[in-house]
Amino acid sequence: MTDNGITLIDAWELPEDRIDESIARWRERVGLIHTAPGFRDARLHRRLFPESRLGLVNVAHWDSVQARDEALAHPGFTASAATAAGYATVHGGWYEVAAELRAGGDGPDEGPGITFVNAFELPAERMDEFLPHWLGRAEPMSKAPGFRDHRLHRAVAPDTRFQLVGIAHWDSLDAWRAADDDPRFQGGLPAFPDFATACPALFRVVAAF
Repeated sequence: MTDNGITLIDAWELPEDRIDESIARWRERVGLIHTAPGFRDARLHRRLFPESRLGLVNVAHWDSVQARDEALAHPGFTASAATAAGYATVHGGWYEVAAELRAGGDGPDEGPGITFVNAFELPAERMDEFLPHWLGRAEPMSKAPGFRDHRLHRAVAPDTRFQLVGIAHWDSLDAWRAADDDPRFQGGLPAFPDFATACPALFRVVAAF
């Protein structure tokens, strides 16, 4: 275990009409383990727009993988609500932070804001090659008004569906849109390489422990 702990990210593909049900189930199940030793925090993000591929993204921080395994082994948790396997596909994995950008100075940084998640499918052995491409796009955006922070998470296991997941926080949807449309931040940005498939979407936090 390191001082930074480890991050669990679950990305859910599911129908819009099952999201409320899944949020309730998440609250129930995380409510059973959030007091377990080694648990730090967890936030569930819901997509802003129904056309986005990912409907929910869970981001949880633990001291270690072992701490969560021990929490999940508790009888009260294993007897909780059934899984959503019948209507949802959940891509989960353990991650470590590979890169981080933060806004300079004292910005507004107030209120819940919005979260931009970009999950990348790519060969595990090409993650180091991909990192400069990510930085080349993320660094200009980090200068935009309303930007808070951006972390790129790297999967621990080579068989994880999304080998890299970028999670950025912005003051508001308007701030993100302004940066996304501003040629000062978008003009000339390098394209992501062909070996990586991006899955971007905007989210808001709907539950947290």
